[in-house]
Amino acid sequence: MKKRMIFVATLTLMCSLFVGIGGNAVHVYAATQAISSEPITLSQTTDTITESDYEKNIKGVQRISLKKYLSKVNSGKKFIVFIGFKQCSHCRKFSPIMKQFLKNVNQPIYYLDYGPTGAFKNASQEEKNDFYNTFTKPYKFLGSPTVALFSNGKVVSMTVGDDTTLADLNQLVSDGEK
Repeated sequence: MKKRMIFVATLTLMCSLFVGIGGNAVHVYAATQAISSEPITLSQTTDTITESDYEKNIKGVQRISLKKYLSKVNSGKKFIVFIGFKQCSHCRKFSPIMKQFLKNVNQPIYYLDYGPTGAFKNASQEEKNDFYNTFTKPYKFLGSPTVALFSNGKVVSMTVGDDTTLADLNQLVSDGEK
């Protein structure tokens, strides 16, 4: 009889634990459903800026070929280059900031199209390698969008990513005035 009571007590305890865990699982599932049904803001922002919008937003940049870019780096002169491409969701998200920046900047901003139909499409492997070699420590090329200030043949200031602000770009210009 004593064994039977211990068995029933253990069984009851296990059932209540199982029901408790099951109840939590339902709540977690419900919470997951609620979260997953929410729209993702980043996608909305990226999706609303089309490739055509991107092109309009960066109107005012001076497009350059990879050869011209390498020539500018090798000249040692100061210049700012924006590296991006219209198929890049991060570049599209960043493009309204570039649009604002272009309204107030007093120097040319060169644009190197990093996309599949851009400056790299017909470039030789040597030119591609030379491009990556223009970014040396601590400024490695990490992807697009990138805005970099070159002076004396090397990067002296750089911003990377779609979270770059207008203040970041203005700081880049200030760095070039030093």
